[in-house]
Amino acid sequence: MRKFYNIHLKKHGLYGCGFFSNYRVCLEQLIIHYDSKLDSIPYIDWSDTAFVDGFNPYVIPPVPENSKNPFDYWFEQEIPTDDDMVIQFPVGESMHRGDIIDHSKHYFDDAISLNKQQTIDKLYLKPKQHIVKKIDNIYDKHFKGNTVLGIMARGTEYNLYHPNYGTYTIDGYIKKINETLENNQDINKIFIVSEDQHYVDKIHKNFANSIYVEAYRKTTESDEYCSMALWPNFYNGRSDHRRKLGEETIIQTKLLGKCDYLLGIHSGIFAGAVLWGENLKKIFKL
Repeated sequence: MRKFYNIHLKKHGLYGCGFFSNYRVCLEQLIIHYDSKLDSIPYIDWSDTAFVDGFNPYVIPPVPENSKNPFDYWFEQEIPTDDDMVIQFPVGESMHRGDIIDHSKHYFDDAISLNKQQTIDKLYLKPKQHIVKKIDNIYDKHFKGNTVLGIMARGTEYNLYHPNYGTYTIDGYIKKINETLENNQDINKIFIVSEDQHYVDKIHKNFANSIYVEAYRKTTESDEYCSMALWPNFYNGRSDHRRKLGEETIIQTKLLGKCDYLLGIHSGIFAGAVLWGENLKKIFKL
């Protein structure tokens, strides 16, 4: 019989939060598990989050019973069986402590903390090979041999929910990109990531040497609809939508981490790109 330590998100917001808010909470728990030298096997469980297929905040229960854990599809991890002992996170304790990972920081300028996070991340959290192959194929085709500026252009609901991190229009991003290119003339390619297709289209139109990955975005809804937290997860227009959202996030964030430079306002994916950074020489946080 094996002993597992179940890292879940039941106490972290309503059905979890955005992908990297969830991810960094789990990483914090992995660091605690590692530092405590626990003899159990950590198991990350997102089966009660908005990333579960069938999630619908307008029905009861919003998350289908006996939902499959999407984390098992994205990452390699041992999965407990009925014969194993599963230890739940202690009841009454906060899932997110905040003294290990501060979600308002990206840690690029804190080498000691970033190294600790990256060490534990690489030890426990390895994407599945089918995802790694997609990342490698895109990198070999578009990134290899180039000096790449990664753009995390947040718009839509982010300007409504997190104005404390700054609000930028499409034109504001284009102006900052031009300034960055002028001051770093070794850059010869731009990689665009955004949850807003309007941002992607206009930035791509303004920079001939730019690329982006086809991923789900839905900007045709009303501003009222898009002001709701986790609004992309509500969509039911494609099969396995929530699972695919997670995979698309992993692919794009891993690619941002492979860029030479990174530009954008602070967000979960921006911090995730720093965490998964491989080639990052400098970041430009707006």
